[in-house]
Amino acid sequence: MENIQQSEANILLPEEIKCLQKLEMLPSEIAKTTLQDFNRLYDQHEFFEEYLQKYERIFIKQEELGIITITIQDEDYPEALLDIKEDAPPMIHCMGDISLLHETNCIAVIGVRKASRQGTEKAYSIATKFTKEGSVIVSGLALGCDTAAHRACVDAGGKTIAIVANGLDTTHPIENVELQKAILQSGGLLLSENEIGVKASVQGLKARNRLQAAFSKAVILAQAPEKSGSMLTMKMARKYKKSCYAAEFPRYDEYSSGNQFLLENRLASPI
Repeated sequence: MENIQQSEANILLPEEIKCLQKLEMLPSEIAKTTLQDFNRLYDQHEFFEEYLQKYERIFIKQEELGIITITIQDEDYPEALLDIKEDAPPMIHCMGDISLLHETNCIAVIGVRKASRQGTEKAYSIATKFTKEGSVIVSGLALGCDTAAHRACVDAGGKTIAIVANGLDTTHPIENVELQKAILQSGGLLLSENEIGVKASVQGLKARNRLQAAFSKAVILAQAPEKSGSMLTMKMARKYKKSCYAAEFPRYDEYSSGNQFLLENRLASPI
């Protein structure tokens, strides 16, 4: 998707990008759609006017909430997402320090929600180590390992990126309201490919896993069973040719069977 950014006068508005998404256009196609192209499509699709009005209201509300929307046509759209080609989201919504979108020293620390004490301790210690070495910690704001990783980064004085599946007008899970505030107060970033009003869903949570892998130069599994969303993130990390690691345990159990699988099959390096 080379040279996709267009001249400022020709860049489509977020609500116009939403219309193109409704047509199920590929990200590469959306990136190259000009205003002239859009106007031609507008004449062909009656629903465009309703969509434009609906999403214009939504994006105005987002601005009032301090949410920044960046589309695949904008200069600020991160290279890390362009690199995943057709897996790239047509737009992202952010709160916090958007300069982190261009940070190249990101480490994802991920794991299962229902983690054991050992699992959360692994996530916390790993995130602490890399934060002190100057890395930005990426995770998904879920309970368990994600919470431990974000908290460790904040406690160590670092900046962390929380990639979520819901709109940024809510917190999911609700138990992490205070952690979300702490992430923003410490200069971190909240990121979602969904606008306000969208609730987290199973499909949305799976989709956001690819973004955790995309933003990170390395992905570290703190703890997860063999069948879990975290294993999907590790799969996407391999697809995107990221460095993959899995925490070692003296004894593997139902909580850490995913770690064992990755290490035994040499799909991740021990850490």
